Amino acid sequence: MSGRAEVALAPALRAAELGQVEEMAEMINGYAARGLMLPKSTAELYRLFREFVVVTGPEGEVVACGGLRVYRPDLAEIVGLAVREAWQGRGLGSAVVDRLVEDARGLGIGQVFAMTLTEALFHRRGFHTVPRERLPEKIHADCRSCPRRPGCREIAVLRELESGADALHLLQGRRLRVLHR
Repeated sequence: MSGRAEVALAPALRAAELGQVEEMAEMINGYAARGLMLPKSTAELYRLFREFVVVTGPEGEVVACGGLRVYRPDLAEIVGLAVREAWQGRGLGSAVVDRLVEDARGLGIGQVFAMTLTEALFHRRGFHTVPRERLPEKIHADCRSCPRRPGCREIAVLRELESGADALHLLQGRRLRVLHR
């Protein structure tokens, strides 16, 4: 296959559009039904779709998504990170995380966190595990009313963002390699 055809078939990472909300909800809630994520209603995703980025496949279908929720000028959370099972193992989750970290850095946010059941992906992206109590904004906003709180298995991971053009350049190069395999 020629390089030009490979690029045309490569997944595209961009801001979510209104018309993609139903696909995002179906993917996220499929994982939620298996206890792997918290559910998100379609109405909630319509309200918050501007927080999200998506990866689309060759037919324009949503194959991955994730959002960046800002809590305060120096703290944001990666939310709703999901990759369709058929597309896993291609670095798409990492590409979404890298993009959201880049977006946070562009906003001047110094710390990004996520709540996850599988911390390895985030550890490879420069996050480290922290006690949930270190994130009172998250606990106040979501955890207090969560029906899963008593038996919560989610792990809090946090990344202090690097500054400078070198860190941004490294992230951009890594993302491009992943998307053009």
